[in-house]
Amino acid sequence: MNSQNLLSLFFILSISIGCGGGNIEEALNADTTDESASDLISFFENADPNLKKLAKNASDALDQDNYAVAVQSINQLRANGARLTTEQFMVISEAGVNIQNAMIEAAEKGDKKAQTILNMQSAGRRN
Repeated sequence: MNSQNLLSLFFILSISIGCGGGNIEEALNADTTDESASDLISFFENADPNLKKLAKNASDALDQDNYAVAVQSINQLRANGARLTTEQFMVISEAGVNIQNAMIEAAEKGDKKAQTILNMQSAGRRN
């Protein structure tokens, strides 16, 4: 086996070990916070214990529609970007989009907590 083939094999193995065996194409097509919650668990299955805990916190928060904790946990995961696999970062990004969409939908239905978080995010972007 030449060095290029060995390197390719190593790359494939490291991706499959690092992300916990989830299907990245399905994860990138997650349309709901429920799907993102599941992806956070599967893609961080074999992650560093601290990262795995943050992913579990985000997943649990999504299951409970606790947007404040979900946003905080996703932001903490993003802050650890150097320790994430590409797939994990992509799952976090997709979860962030789904959280935003869920908060907008909840705010439109009168959820004051969701509206407050959206207002704080908007104010933070302006400053």
